[in-house]
Amino acid sequence: MEQLQTEFAELCSRINPLLAQFRFPTERSDDGFAHVEIAAGHFHYVVTERGLERSRQTTADKDELLYWLVSSVASARAGDYEFRHRVRGKSFRRLMFAKQIEYLARVRADWAERTAREIDAIVAKNPYDDIAEG
Repeated sequence: MEQLQTEFAELCSRINPLLAQFRFPTERSDDGFAHVEIAAGHFHYVVTERGLERSRQTTADKDELLYWLVSSVASARAGDYEFRHRVRGKSFRRLMFAKQIEYLARVRADWAERTAREIDAIVAKNPYDDIAEG
């Protein structure tokens, strides 16, 4: 787990050097944030809130887990950035999604491309509405 934490922190530092000491939780907090469990040779990315398990993703692939973890950091940072740089009349998702992809491109190009495809699927189902969301 310590080696995984070290690798995670190094990847996060590529988003922002101030994140070099960032660590992911390994125990549930029931506050809606994810934590990591390791059991039977698998990594579990688990979100709990108010005593309930809201989601669980499982993989044996360390890189997949790191993608989930770093993507979460990139998404949170992109949300913070968007909030500070909001453009009136434009969907907040435009800037947030673009920044999320930019942050992930600093880490790994394939992760940025994967996220761009995931965002394209989201926008195809839920198009931007600049007037309503701006």
